[in-house]
Amino acid sequence: MDRVWITNGSTRIAPVVNPLIAACHDGYAPTDIYVLNNPIIDDVTDAATSLMKTVVTAHGNDEPSITIKTIGEETDFEAITDYLQSAIEAGDDANADIAVDITPGRRFWSVISFQAGLTHDVEHLYYSHVETEEYFGETYPTIPRTAINLIDFTEVV
Repeated sequence: MDRVWITNGSTRIAPVVNPLIAACHDGYAPTDIYVLNNPIIDDVTDAATSLMKTVVTAHGNDEPSITIKTIGEETDFEAITDYLQSAIEAGDDANADIAVDITPGRRFWSVISFQAGLTHDVEHLYYSHVETEEYFGETYPTIPRTAINLIDFTEVV
């Protein structure tokens, strides 16, 4: 079965890759990844997507296809909504198990993503919670398991 991972870019790599690493550890390795980007974070998005491929293949899976949608302005709400709609529709068309990650990016990106996930009744709505600021910016393998938690809001709400 196809698995679609929909996420946002960020100014740091950790918020983009940590939820994916945690999900892969829990058995959810995507076949397709969609990433929202803007020109300010291009370099981080490039590094994060490269690492995302490594993470998925390191868990014994084929390399995922990655689609990056770059919007010109981070506050282009229509473009953000269109990105989410098209990524979710692509997953629906493939009859895929869809996960929306709301961890990285600007808070309004996360809020819009959360609403899209609920509205479209996706299978997973993930958020990676780091218990203490001591580990902010650190990657998943270096954070004690007791200090990071992958929350699936489809199981909470």
